[in-house]
Amino acid sequence: MIGEEIDEELISLARRKYSLRRRRNKILFDVSDLFHEPAWDILLDLFIASETNAHISVSSACIASGVPPTTALRAISVMEKRGIITAGSDPFDARRRYVSLSDDMRKQMRALLSHW
Repeated sequence: MIGEEIDEELISLARRKYSLRRRRNKILFDVSDLFHEPAWDILLDLFIASETNAHISVSSACIASGVPPTTALRAISVMEKRGIITAGSDPFDARRRYVSLSDDMRKQMRALLSHW
């Protein structure tokens, strides 16, 4: 966010956590369906994006979840209804929507990651 210091350590930790989850699913492919947590994967992706001032489209968030798009879209819908994430339209392309962490969730993610 504007005016906030970027914490490279938290960004690096979030990236490692996300990468480890992807690696785990590839290595343990036969049982990877037991480990799907699309909301958590999306939260990690959106946290990294928020800390680096990147924009994440809904389709990118779906890919980040590692589950079928319909499952990811359900998770996004639930998180949006609960105020965990916010969604908005692309001012240049009405077909595209962007998602981001709510300010409260961003603070909570920072607090959680700082304890790891």
